[in-house]
Amino acid sequence: MIQPLPDYKNLDASGEARQAALRMEARASAPASAHMFEQLVAPLLRENVHRVLEIGCGTAALSRRIGQRQPHASVYAADKSVGMLQMAQALIEKEQIGNVQLATWDVLNAPRPALAHAPFDLIISSVVIPYFTDGQIEALVPQWAQWLAPGGVLAFVEQDLNTDSVHFPDGQLPRDILAKHQRDIRPGWCLGLRPLLRRAGLTLLPRRSFLWTDQAYGLYTQEVLGRMADAARDRGAITDAQWTEWKDGLTALANAGDFYYGLVYHLIAGRRE
Repeated sequence: MIQPLPDYKNLDASGEARQAALRMEARASAPASAHMFEQLVAPLLRENVHRVLEIGCGTAALSRRIGQRQPHASVYAADKSVGMLQMAQALIEKEQIGNVQLATWDVLNAPRPALAHAPFDLIISSVVIPYFTDGQIEALVPQWAQWLAPGGVLAFVEQDLNTDSVHFPDGQLPRDILAKHQRDIRPGWCLGLRPLLRRAGLTLLPRRSFLWTDQAYGLYTQEVLGRMADAARDRGAITDAQWTEWKDGLTALANAGDFYYGLVYHLIAGRRE
């Protein structure tokens, strides 16, 4: 089965943290990122949200936005990658955000840091769940639900990994490369989190969805579509010539202003009553 996401589990050990951070920041600086924040996350930022925890924050792009939007709140952003957090700290200082605090924390192998011991009004993560096993997800969701204050919300911003699409003149080539029918998509991912939130005793909030579209062939999209093409070539689904056609074709579309990549994100959330 095909893994639909990049391997971000051991960025420091692999030496990939800086490059991954640059791709994340390129993604976060895209106009669609701000639009998605407004549609999916901003409605959660009520006036009584004073303590926020982001799990698996990466460069803390989401936490930085929350901190700027909610200046009276204390925002705690945790990640296990020291390399990611180094860039996050530099960006927090550059943007002069005073209410975001970072912590190095592996949620699977280390006790929660001191900052996480008081209840939270909002616990949020973005595209983190697929990096856990089914058993880990089933254990973590009720654990995190217990860290909520009354009225607090546990929220996940997740990619619907069967919804991606890319414009390409040869319609068969994207089908061979994206290979949706061969993807290893687990039952607890994305909308599959809703039953887990329910079982954790939370009241489900209405699902909200956002169609992310890229018209620029930037660092993040180049990595995503390039990795898929590499995997397709490795498994024999496309030839070397088709791999070159894909890379050159996407660049030509971008140069002509005709590039398009789309993917649906969902907000899955529950409230502690």
